[in-house]
Amino acid sequence: MGHRATRTVIQTDSLDEDTRTELWNVLHMLQNALDRAERSGSKTQKELVSALWRWQFKNPADEEPPDYQVWRIVKASIIQGEWFDVLDLIEEIVRYTQRFEDVHTAKAASAVAEAMNGQFENYLVGFRFIGGKISPLDSTAEADAVVTAQTDADAIAGARHALDRAVEHLADRENPDYANSIKESISAVEAVVKKITGEHTLGAGLSKLEAAGLTIHPALKGAWSKMYGWTSDGSGIRHGDIDAADADQALAKYMLVTCSAFVSYLIEEGRKQGLLE
Repeated sequence: MGHRATRTVIQTDSLDEDTRTELWNVLHMLQNALDRAERSGSKTQKELVSALWRWQFKNPADEEPPDYQVWRIVKASIIQGEWFDVLDLIEEIVRYTQRFEDVHTAKAASAVAEAMNGQFENYLVGFRFIGGKISPLDSTAEADAVVTAQTDADAIAGARHALDRAVEHLADRENPDYANSIKESISAVEAVVKKITGEHTLGAGLSKLEAAGLTIHPALKGAWSKMYGWTSDGSGIRHGDIDAADADQALAKYMLVTCSAFVSYLIEEGRKQGLLE
């Protein structure tokens, strides 16, 4: 009815109070689930809390307090901490939960990551969980494109590795490496084309796709040839001329999502034609 303003601004360098509350609520649900599992013999919560106390909060192991007190510190950090520290903490909680999962807490980490992505979407937070990393992507559709490509590329080691590295370079909140993220994104496409055609460069491989049995529209092939030319010419990103390539977060995000979508497209078409397993 227009009585309350709708959210329109993506949160990329801050987190408002409502968002922080909902992020903590997700972790509180995790705490409750781990409490219940602990009564059934699970050690996940104890291992998680100890890891946070020692390695995340940098405290002496012999001074570790009861679990509930560590969770209070987690809550205070989520509600009051710097936005980037909040994301780091959430990322570590998911990582440690996955590391210490047992039969009583199976898939708890993936459930938390999925719930966090839901809250990121609801509160217009410009980040998403991708493969255990919180990456600066503005929509769930973008994140889904990357995750789908990672899954599709499981059978092509070079492509999967390149996508994983592209995400890592982009997701590093202390020292993001946008140039290398872009390099890895285009390398993922190159790895798939190499698998289909046997050619060692994307430029050569694109021209051999049709001969290998995979036909794509000439305009689409031409667009990717130009994309590869942009990254590979004398002042391109693959030759280390970062200033000329103007690598920034927006460009790295665009390349990751675009290359991920093309990877999935090539793999799907390659499988249809029997060129890929």
